Order: sequence, then C-alpha cells, then structure tokens
Amino acid sequence: MRKSLGILSIGIVVASMTSLSISDRVKDAVVKETPVISKRTKATYEEKKENKRIAKDFAWAGYGWKDKQWDCILKLFTAESRFDHFADNPKSTAFGIGQVLGEKSYVPEIQILRAYNYIEHRYITPCKAWGHHLKKGYY
Repeated sequence: MRKSLGILSIGIVVASMTSLSISDRVKDAVVKETPVISKRTKATYEEKKENKRIAKDFAWAGYGWKDKQWDCILKLFTAESRFDHFADNPKSTAFGIGQVLGEKSYVPEIQILRAYNYIEHRYITPCKAWGHHLKKGYY
C-alpha cells in the first residue's frame, strides 16, 4: 500500500496538468486560505463544475483513482455535497465538498485533498468508502 500524501506533497506527484500543476494549485489554495468567515452559503453552478474538475484532476493524477474509483468519488461527493464547497451539515461538524468532520476551509482544493487523505487512510479506496456510505448513510 502506498503511503498517504500530505496536502502540500501531492504536487510532487505530477509535473503538470491542464493550466496549473497540482503543486501550483495547492500553493495557490494555501495562499488563499484565510480565517475570514464567508457570508455565502451556496456555490454557483460554475463553481461546482470547477470543483468537480479539480477533484477529478487530483484523483487521477495524485492518487491514481481512475475509471471505477472516480465513479465512486463522483457518487460519494454528489451524495454528500453536490460538489458545493459551502455545504454545511447543521447536525454535525461536517463541512464542504467531502463533508469532512471539523473542516473549516472554504478552499475547494484543500477540502478535496483532506477528503482524499481521509478516504485513503480509512477505506483505502473510494469504492470502499462509497460502499460504507450506501450501508450507513455516511463515510
């Protein structure tokens, strides 16, 4: 089993992607990360579409989760948040695209990487996480 990649180290895995490398995206996301409380409560259609693209890029290039595993991520994140980085669960501390407990970041890249690290650590693959979600209603 491959060791889990940290949020900043995932950029080393890939030299370049569409317009920015993962490393550049994560560095940019870390720079964007501020403790400012957002007044928005819902992502736009365009933002959700972009979040889905980022999630796919990270899954395919950073984790090697393609085809079936990507389909499971798509189902999981759609069920959890519909790829909305403002999604908030009022019954728990779950927040963001992956509905990670205790998540405080409003930055999609950080949310996605934290969710992927959790999935890899707890379930090993996205399809195992999705299977758990189908049985229990959460992952």
